[in-house]
Amino acid sequence: MRRKEVNKAVTARFSIHEYLLLQQEAEKRGCTIADVIRNAWSQYQQQHQVQQQLLRLEQRQRKTTFEMMCTVVGLQASEREQALKQLQQRGVKL
Repeated sequence: MRRKEVNKAVTARFSIHEYLLLQQEAEKRGCTIADVIRNAWSQYQQQHQVQQQLLRLEQRQRKTTFEMMCTVVGLQASEREQALKQLQQRGVKL
């Protein structure tokens, strides 16, 4: 048997100024303050996912570039490992 999804209320305190800004934004959008906050949370999560994807892309790009450079320069396996260690010592993550 499947459990019903339960909604959970969360309380957050805002300064009067921030509350008024939230209220103004909600009125502008034609929704509730809770909708504005839920939307902000959703956008934050999406942004975090994009940042993680960009990080993984950057790491793959570094690794690909390193492999290409090793090939172009003609490094042997031992030289490649030495170059990799030097990069890691300088804080470069592949």
